[in-house]
Amino acid sequence: MINRVFSVFLIFSFTFVLLLSCDNTAKREIVDTIPNSADSAGVAKIEFIDDFVDLGTIDHGEVISYTFTFSNKGNAALIVNDLVADCGCTKVILSKEILKPGETATIELVFDSRGWHGSQFKSVSVKTNAQTPSRTITIKVNVV
Repeated sequence: MINRVFSVFLIFSFTFVLLLSCDNTAKREIVDTIPNSADSAGVAKIEFIDDFVDLGTIDHGEVISYTFTFSNKGNAALIVNDLVADCGCTKVILSKEILKPGETATIELVFDSRGWHGSQFKSVSVKTNAQTPSRTITIKVNVV
């Protein structure tokens, strides 16, 4: 009886430890390999020409796109780690992942209005190694 209780205890303990140790570290490892601006000789700085644009009115079912332009105004390489759209209706296309100081790149947002009506705001979070690591770009469109 004691062996049975002990065996059950071991199984639950092992399962508990296993569940606690399961952590999605893949993304963290990628982020950790990017130079920290405080530890490196320079600092990356992302600057958008515009981070919000009103595209006016479009017809329901229309696909519309806008290209945001940004540059590295810092003195270290700017690395775009991730682009996260707030909706599956928005496709994101990045022209370049790593920018040397002074270089420029683009992020194209493509919005498919099927299933949407009225005023819509579609945003993308831009994650980088810059001094300000997360920026948001947004389009506004009125679907009729």
